[in-house]
Amino acid sequence: MLFNRSKSYEDICPALDTKKLIMLVKKLLPDVVFNMASLEGNPFTYPEVQTLLDGITIGGHKVSDEQQIFSIRNAWSYLFDIVSQNKVILNAVTFNEFNHIVAENEALISGAFRTGQVRIAGTEFMPPKAEDLENIFESELPELIKRCKSQTELAFDIFLWGALNQFYYDGNKRTSRLISNMILIYNGQGIFNIKAKDRLEFNTLMVEFYNTREADNIFDFLYNNCLERY
Repeated sequence: MLFNRSKSYEDICPALDTKKLIMLVKKLLPDVVFNMASLEGNPFTYPEVQTLLDGITIGGHKVSDEQQIFSIRNAWSYLFDIVSQNKVILNAVTFNEFNHIVAENEALISGAFRTGQVRIAGTEFMPPKAEDLENIFESELPELIKRCKSQTELAFDIFLWGALNQFYYDGNKRTSRLISNMILIYNGQGIFNIKAKDRLEFNTLMVEFYNTREADNIFDFLYNNCLERY
């Protein structure tokens, strides 16, 4: 299922060196992991995430919340590996691998397209039927790639497309966000980082997007507020 977008968005400036960009992102990984987990409602604070990633156990939290932090960290490690090894491929295998890493401990089925219907809470939108997902993926992904005039457009289009179609039982936004970052980092365009402080605005715009399939407002937000360069 595709969506409407009337504007075009250019890459902000000449590409950064990918190796240097990866090194910079690794230094900022606690912030990136914290923000991604926060959007999922994870109660870990930034200092707690930083401490946990340093190898020190944090008391007073559910094991599932701790595991989610590690899963996000592991998915970023996988991203760094495939970008560094020049193995960036936009296909179902890559999507499935990211989903398996981030959702293995949260969904009955991870790393494979869902086999049943799902709903998105707080919206009137009904995601596509499970039996249509494979065809949607194979037919629409080439369309997305063709219509995008920059790698930044493609990265954010991929994120919104994955969130809209809900290919998986869980971890859809995290999966698509990691794919988006893979595209951005591989092409030296920075990273896609939705700040925890912007959670309300992001969620509000996403509900609007789900209900209307009009992407201009959420795309402006992502482009202007969530694209970080170093």
